[in-house]
Amino acid sequence: MVLVKAVPLVLFSWFLLAHHASTQRSTYIVHMDKSYMPKAFASGHHWYSSVLGSIKSVGIKSSDGHQPGPNLVHTYDNAFHGFSAVMSEDELESLRRSPGFLSAHVDRPVTPDTTHTYKFLGLNTASGIWPASQYGKDVVIGVVDSGIWPESASFRDEGMTEVPARWRGACVVGQDFNSSLCNKKIIGARWFNQGVLAANPDVTISMNSTRDTFGHGTHVASIAAGNYVKDVSFFGYAPGTARGVAPHARLAIYKVLWDEGSYESDALAGIDQAVADGVDVLSISLSYRTIDLYENPIAIAAFGAMEKGILVSVSAGNRGPDFGTLLEGIPWAVIAASGTVDRWFAGILTLGNGLTITGWTMFPARATVRNLPLYYNKTLSACNSTELLADAPSAIIICIQSFDTAEFSDQISYVSQSNALAAIFISEDTSILRFTYFPYPGVVITPKEGKTVIRYASNSSEPTASVNFQQTILGRSRGRLQLYPHRHPGVQHEAIQAF
Repeated sequence: MVLVKAVPLVLFSWFLLAHHASTQRSTYIVHMDKSYMPKAFASGHHWYSSVLGSIKSVGIKSSDGHQPGPNLVHTYDNAFHGFSAVMSEDELESLRRSPGFLSAHVDRPVTPDTTHTYKFLGLNTASGIWPASQYGKDVVIGVVDSGIWPESASFRDEGMTEVPARWRGACVVGQDFNSSLCNKKIIGARWFNQGVLAANPDVTISMNSTRDTFGHGTHVASIAAGNYVKDVSFFGYAPGTARGVAPHARLAIYKVLWDEGSYESDALAGIDQAVADGVDVLSISLSYRTIDLYENPIAIAAFGAMEKGILVSVSAGNRGPDFGTLLEGIPWAVIAASGTVDRWFAGILTLGNGLTITGWTMFPARATVRNLPLYYNKTLSACNSTELLADAPSAIIICIQSFDTAEFSDQISYVSQSNALAAIFISEDTSILRFTYFPYPGVVITPKEGKTVIRYASNSSEPTASVNFQQTILGRSRGRLQLYPHRHPGVQHEAIQAF
């Protein structure tokens, strides 16, 4: 009897769950065939609004009796025909029966993927393709990313000619970003966050303008088209003149990545607007879900841009799972992968017996560790806790980094809290080479070199060592350390794009 009564209750619960799922509202990106648009409509926006308005809302009414319907977020009409809208599954099913409907997909998050590089690439200032292109003169590069920090010296417009008359873009004023921040270098600035607000209606955008608070978009823009900036370095490393690969090109900035979230619908809006504004090149350093190209709105938009003569450059998204694999494989776009250059940021280690070893470091001070005692202790060399290093002497200590010891970032933190004056880190993990935070005097060397240093420290009666920092060596691969396979599967390489 109890079982008989329970069955209707279970069925009713299932019905409620199914009804809740069908009325749950999400943002969808909808691809439409514009050839179906009736002639009565002046634009795609009016047609899409009419289509959404004709969909019967299904769901529970609000407290004031209002029946919520689909809410238009973006319309797309240049690189991609369609729109994004907040709607329920039932409303989406009604939309699927509309003339011109092609496909619809849930709006998903997207994430963001020098002074010597041009020489490493073989670009010659005297002859060849670089001067022949006039260094990108009057080419407009649209950067779809996290915005820009316009005060950077890379975006000054010295030496730039007047903005081409063909340009249709605009410098949109926003929070901490006025029109005077645009110039002959930055000729366009727009932002798109309706997708973020649709996904999180209660969120407050902290920087509601094209200003970059993250740095990724500024980084990409300067690499592509940064102007000449003399006497730059990274705390003394890699000194020289910085420039983009196309220093005479223009920049149009489309901010689609936000501290509060980032979505495909906004990225698609940025791409669509860039095509309408008249960019020549699209730079898209974003990672997103892996789906078939015919269902991928970014890939479809890239195809639409390509059809209009725009070169689309997309970051490869080097996430693996295996070495050499890529996330983005769009045939009609240029896929830019990350790599290395023949430049080594070094610390020169000199032992008391005169032996010199070139190690790696990013210690950002113009300092010299001169003729200090060198100390090796097998137990202490794990450098994996503050307790262990409590007895470290005032000397240069030797730390061995391996699977059995602490991560390099932990080791350098523990050493910095000890009495040690500096450290020699022995490791073959190339992921260390991605560290830019090096708060303590130290140098990284290979296990082969480490054996020599340990032998000297163990056999000499009074071993000493010196380290010279801020050394930049050209013509040497950064990949000289042997790689531990899959040591850091979560670490991503950042794709560097250059026009």
